Amino acid sequence: MSIKSLKLKNERIFLLALAILFIAMPACDLTEPTYSEFTPDTFYDNETAVLTSLSGIYRDFALIPTSNEGYRVLELVADQVIILGKIQGWWDDYSYHNLTWHEWNASNRRIEDMWNRMFTTVGQANALISSLENSNLEEPGPIAELKAMRAYAYFFLMDLYGNVPVFTEPKVDPNNLPKQNTRAEVFDFVVEELKAAAKILPSANDVGNEYYGRITKEAVYGILAIAYLNAEVFTGTPRYEMAINYADSVIESNAFRLLDDYNANFAHDNANNDEMIFAAVYAPNDPGGIGQTFVQKVMPGISGGLFGLPYTPQNGYSVRSSVVDLYEDQDVRKDIFMTTGPLLDPRNGDTVYVERVVPDGNSVLYVPGESTEGPVPYDVIKPTELRNQPMNAGVNWIKWRLDPNTNGGNASNDIAWIRYADILLIKAEAQLRLGTGDPLSLVNRVRERSNATPLDNLTLNDILDERGRELVFEMSRRRDLIRFDKFNEPWEFKEQSEESRKLFPIPASAIESNPNLKPNSFFN
Repeated sequence: MSIKSLKLKNERIFLLALAILFIAMPACDLTEPTYSEFTPDTFYDNETAVLTSLSGIYRDFALIPTSNEGYRVLELVADQVIILGKIQGWWDDYSYHNLTWHEWNASNRRIEDMWNRMFTTVGQANALISSLENSNLEEPGPIAELKAMRAYAYFFLMDLYGNVPVFTEPKVDPNNLPKQNTRAEVFDFVVEELKAAAKILPSANDVGNEYYGRITKEAVYGILAIAYLNAEVFTGTPRYEMAINYADSVIESNAFRLLDDYNANFAHDNANNDEMIFAAVYAPNDPGGIGQTFVQKVMPGISGGLFGLPYTPQNGYSVRSSVVDLYEDQDVRKDIFMTTGPLLDPRNGDTVYVERVVPDGNSVLYVPGESTEGPVPYDVIKPTELRNQPMNAGVNWIKWRLDPNTNGGNASNDIAWIRYADILLIKAEAQLRLGTGDPLSLVNRVRERSNATPLDNLTLNDILDERGRELVFEMSRRRDLIRFDKFNEPWEFKEQSEESRKLFPIPASAIESNPNLKPNSFFN
């Protein structure tokens, strides 16, 4: 049964568990609530019941990339995505801008929200694992699935916050609150849990489309490849040979391939494609389903059915011009950007005309025979700073393509956590760092798919640039910049920042709730 077929419902069964008590709420009531009238031996008696509970874990993860706080924490701190505050106040939020400026503190609510999101997932997984272990369920797959997803949550916690508590109990003892583990200890926990799960989880070769959206053996191998690629950052010891081994485990499964068309990865009907190793699933037109809102967030603020959309876009996310400059003109990946100058319709390349350009509000689409003003082309201009910008400032982008069946602002394009192209680039980078194999051919496979000129030789900086092109906006850029020791460099709208910015602070609210939590070493 697929996650999409379950409508991604968040059932109240064991909802949120108890772990969030020690990580989020300063004034929590530590008395134990009742989560359900069901008991493990009466509820978990069929696959549907088990998967209904599992679906809540996948839903938690699906909420991260769909323009919510997790995405902003992952992307705004890097050198690609920006949010421009508008003249009339839209999107003018210091919690966003401080991420871009690398000036956040332990009270930044976006950083706190991501912490809470991941520990909510951990707590929910802990409760479900305990319940399944005490049930009559004989099939080990769901428990392995939950442990793999819990490990994935801890991967993000380790990556973003460093020293965090590894807690696996179904509930918290208020008299013995969890203590922190070192980042290296969290890394060991993550990889061991993933390796154990991989022995039980099915291969993508052995499941059909109905399993889509759930974690497979190859998805776990992909997470392990990413973890080992970044092992030197996480533990102080490079493990590039292990990154190669796990990348090879994905490649040699022959379950995935590069799609012929790069943009097909981001189409509204991209589910179950051969490049998607693990994805967040969206089904806004299904009862209880959720959608992703990238198109709504990134498109220019023009009323009147821009690009056939049934809503006025919010004109939120933009991109630095330096990102566009990474691409050759014939590279098909460059087509996702709406660059400065007259705005073009991505469906047909036609110039978009409005009645007039309104700097401090939404312009109105020009309609022949109806409009009393215009037509004038909607010109996109370069921003001068992050705040007080006119509505038509900033390069917009549309990587996840238009969904003709969009439900309000919610679209059905699934978003990859891991794509096959990433696996090829992981292997290439690890090989280049070790001086082994043929990394150039791997990078050129990715480039040639998008009509980019093949490289004649390869440097580490070429790898970083290629990752920036291929995986732009896909939530890996912060990690990449840190691994290449470029995260603190100055960029447009950002000065040189301190080494401490490579980690987020543990939120002040979490430390207030649990005195066993200490500020991580970079923020002492």
